[in-house]
Amino acid sequence: MPCYATIRGKGLAFLLLLWSLWFLIMAVRTILGPILPFIEDEFVITHAKSTSLVALLALGQAATLFFSGLFAGKLGYKRSILLCFAVSVVVFLLIPLTRTFSQVAVLFFVLGLATGVYFPCLVPVVTAHFSPSVWGRALAIQDTGASLAAFGVPLLTVLLARFLSWEQFYYVIAAAYTVSGTLFLLFSKEVRVEKALKSYLGGLLKRKDLWILAIIWTSATGAFMAVYQVTPLYLTKELPFTKTYANTLFGFSRLGGVAFGPIMGVIVDRFDVKRSMFLVLLATGASTMLLGQPNLTVVQVGLFLQGAAIMGFFATGLMAMSRMFKMEERSVAAGFSSTVSGVFGASLLPYLFGLSGDYISFKFAMVVFGALVVLSSGLVFALRFPAREYPS
Repeated sequence: MPCYATIRGKGLAFLLLLWSLWFLIMAVRTILGPILPFIEDEFVITHAKSTSLVALLALGQAATLFFSGLFAGKLGYKRSILLCFAVSVVVFLLIPLTRTFSQVAVLFFVLGLATGVYFPCLVPVVTAHFSPSVWGRALAIQDTGASLAAFGVPLLTVLLARFLSWEQFYYVIAAAYTVSGTLFLLFSKEVRVEKALKSYLGGLLKRKDLWILAIIWTSATGAFMAVYQVTPLYLTKELPFTKTYANTLFGFSRLGGVAFGPIMGVIVDRFDVKRSMFLVLLATGASTMLLGQPNLTVVQVGLFLQGAAIMGFFATGLMAMSRMFKMEERSVAAGFSSTVSGVFGASLLPYLFGLSGDYISFKFAMVVFGALVVLSSGLVFALRFPAREYPS
């Protein structure tokens, strides 16, 4: 049985702990975009080479996402999360000791391997600790960790850059990981799946709606992570903005997502999930296209609209995943969708953006990708929900 029937008191405190874990996981991904201009200047490299760090981080995550989805339930989701945090802390402490770009690249790949364990554990841990009646709100609230990371990390970069080198930022992150991981160790319960994998894995991978969900998730991941990672380069290298102004503007442009995510969580607890997913994905694609316009005012308005719209998607997407799959299937579905989106949306796409920035322009990439996201929004209506929602 879930521990908490409402999001109050101890339930709220535990949810805030889960929120902090997701915030820190996403901070590792979101800090890379704001520091790419510093890395480019330090190592004197091209856009494509600098965005290869984004690709390596995402590839490392994709390499463990699927297998984590398969085996984390057998090991225990709590143990899996603690392993993720422990390995990450070791990598954070090694990053400031690097001297070459190759060393940095290797460590980012290893960091991806470690942090890729977390996401498949997210949905099972939340749904195991809370009643089904508050799943939408619980998932949406904890997911604001991602939107607040997207908002706060660029601003934190501006602040820390006054006192620390970009490599030393990771000492701060290591300390935060240690504190949150220890609290999770003390206050969470172990959640395991006892059912044999072979009894449902084959059937799950044959479901068309899982593959459709993976395509939709790839579009959303690209709109969030790929666009996020290359925007600071776009603003400072192709548009006439300083690093400080670009990261400040970029950070505040993510503020709308902090509020919009929880709003969507309340909406999907009461209204149609498919229609909600369609509308936010459509809005995300349209606003992404605005980023490629020649007018600087339109670009800045597009940043705010895009930052809000994309965070609304993940709240609805997580709820859809909870309704589409049983408890023992959720981590596999999350791992599979995240693996596909990690390879294409979070790894290949940023590198293609970098190539476009080197040989054509970032503007061109924004418009083309935004149009593809608009087209992918129609796939939402091909998803199928069971007549009876899974309560556990």
